[in-house]
Amino acid sequence: MNYLIVLEYCGTNYNGWQAQNDNSVKKNKTIEDEILKAIYAATKCGTKLSVSGRTDAGVHALNQVANFRLPFYYDLDRFKISLNGILPSDISVKNLEIVHDSFHATHDALSKTYLYKINSGYKSPILSDGSWFVKEELNFDIMSESAAIFSGRNNFFNFTKKEKGKNSENYFRVVMGIKICRKNYGFDIFVEGEGFLRHMVRRIAGGIVLCGAGKMSLNNIKRMLAGEKGAYGSVCAPPCGLFLYSVSYRHKIYC
Repeated sequence: MNYLIVLEYCGTNYNGWQAQNDNSVKKNKTIEDEILKAIYAATKCGTKLSVSGRTDAGVHALNQVANFRLPFYYDLDRFKISLNGILPSDISVKNLEIVHDSFHATHDALSKTYLYKINSGYKSPILSDGSWFVKEELNFDIMSESAAIFSGRNNFFNFTKKEKGKNSENYFRVVMGIKICRKNYGFDIFVEGEGFLRHMVRRIAGGIVLCGAGKMSLNNIKRMLAGEKGAYGSVCAPPCGLFLYSVSYRHKIYC
């Protein structure tokens, strides 16, 4: 049986999604490890997880989608309750269902939307683990203008963590749209794309904030997206403000 699982988690205490070889040290525990341990405790069956996208250390998810296979059918409501009873309080199963045997959470994803939270104006203790506190006053109109520049197919060489031996053509990605919403605590930045490079959303958010604070020009964003190596670099926004918001598939958006 092919099970689809939708998860919400706070990534503050985890070293990202992906399981590692040695998790004996507490600081190295991962989201994937916790899910696999819970599934085994509930079913006594080992399995593997395929995930829509691996989140980095400290990054959160509101709707992470994964799938796994088990040899037997389990009542979905009871299975969900059992998993949530086993999992730590910062990880929750939101949905669990049986899907077609061919479904693959990674390969079948059409797009993903990330949310980046900016806390500005005043420092909110409640949002400290779920946003980036920016003390400078930010210009919403300039931020919106800079966000529009990222839409379409662009070279994100200057907006990702570099990898040795990676061809420059491999840095092109399609951003379907960026929306910025005013909030009483600051701003929510929604970024939708077909796929993302490592740290790409965090560097996009960093560029938007620098523009909004008057520390980077819109022209410099354009130069960076043209792949110019001499262009002034964007900052990488901290992981605490980043959330995997939703994942889109051909027949359903899991959110």
